[in-house]
Formats: sequence, C-alpha cells, structure tokens
Amino acid sequence: MSVMADRLDNMDITVSSPDGNIEGRYRRRGELTLEFRGDAYEQYRQHTLEHQLARLATLLWTGYQREYDAAVSEVVGHPVKDERHLWDANRRRYREAQRATAASGMSAGGRVYIENTGMLSWHVVIRDGTLGELTAAEFASECLSAFDALWRDYRSKMAALRAEHYGLSFASKRRERQPRH
Repeated sequence: MSVMADRLDNMDITVSSPDGNIEGRYRRRGELTLEFRGDAYEQYRQHTLEHQLARLATLLWTGYQREYDAAVSEVVGHPVKDERHLWDANRRRYREAQRATAASGMSAGGRVYIENTGMLSWHVVIRDGTLGELTAAEFASECLSAFDALWRDYRSKMAALRAEHYGLSFASKRRERQPRH
C-alpha cells in the first residue's frame, strides 16, 4: 500500500458541534458517524439543530481537508499550498468553479436535506415534525443518508468540472482511482 493510501485509510477526525452536544466522526476512508450526547437530541428545536448540524459539517470538512493536505504534504515532501495554482490560468479557473459548485442531498426518508457551496457553506433543513417522530439514532441515520446523497452529487459535479477543465481522460482516470464513500 502506498504512503498516501495508508494515510487516507488511517484518517480519524472527530469534531463536536459548537454547543458540544453532537459529535461527528470520519474515519477509514468514508466511515461517517453522528452521535448526540445524552438527551441532547430531545432538547433541540428544529432551527437550532439545523444550525448546529451545518456548523458541525463545516468543522468536519475542514478537519478532513487538513488531514488530506497533511497526507499529500508527506507524500510530496513539502507543505501543500493552495496558491501554487495561481500561475496556471486553467487551474485557477478550475479552483474558482470548484469553490462555486453547489451540491445537495436528500435523505432516503425525505426528512433531512443538506446543501453546500464549495464544501464550505453548509445548510441543513429538517422536515417539520421530524424531531418528534424519530429517535436520535434514526435521525442520525437520516442525516448520514442525506450526506451520502450530497457526496454523490458533489463527486459527479467534480468529475464534470475536471472533464471541462482538464479533459475527459483526466476525469475518468481520477474516478477509477478514487475510493467509494
């Protein structure tokens, strides 16, 4: 196994929501968990929970990106710097388009909708009545289902974006190498 693959396989990122009542964890190249502390789930109002989940997603994605960049830095032997692409106009346009790309996903049960732009600006919508109808574990499962749908949407859009900026052969080769989440 390559150093990069080994680093990605061993990623373990755990973050808490700003209020400290929800924990999100990413590990083993795609294993995502969401847990509520104590009876926190039962105490939430819908709008507050939507906000906490959106912030948690931002923190988890930021943690993932830092770990990913550290893995790349280890492999290439120097720190990863996003500014390196600035000299290449095509890469600069690609990064700008990437930051502007919206992705979304609806949970399998249709109770949780997640959207983001550039994997930075997250928004979570919970269908009215959901909190009173689902247990914390069932709700967490709905959230993870919505994220899976968002992730598929994001990956599809990134493949199209790579094809647009770098050609179809580059995009298809990347798809073949990337693990499935």
